[in-house]
Amino acid sequence: MNALFQSESNRVKPAEAYLTAAKEVLQDLIHATSGIDGVLLASTDGFEVSSIFQKDYDGGKLSAVGSSILALVQALTNEAQLTGCRSVILDAQDGKIMISSVPNKNQPMIAIIVTKQQVLLGQIMHGMNKAINHLVELDQQHHSK
Repeated sequence: MNALFQSESNRVKPAEAYLTAAKEVLQDLIHATSGIDGVLLASTDGFEVSSIFQKDYDGGKLSAVGSSILALVQALTNEAQLTGCRSVILDAQDGKIMISSVPNKNQPMIAIIVTKQQVLLGQIMHGMNKAINHLVELDQQHHSK
């Protein structure tokens, strides 16, 4: 399976300094991008790392299902001979969900954004990409060996 997805026995808790800084990145994303109801950072094996929700969501369930969905989509893109699946956007009647890989070198993760239906996808994607780049930089600062 993809190296992005590790078994639970390999899972190591992120450094506290990383968690604090990551929470600030999520907070900045919500404040800079209109229409976001929630944002979540999770381990690739489906465990919630950090989240900020405007509504009542179950972060544990979102983490588990989001991780599984991204893994399935990555398998699908491999079968279609596409490389580098980075994100998935789900469009529902009353909102959207964007699931994106956070390709941290030391501790890969996923990010999930839940939005209202009427949002500018380009703005959401730009905000998410900016946040992911910041999270990758933080991983290098706080988890390098």
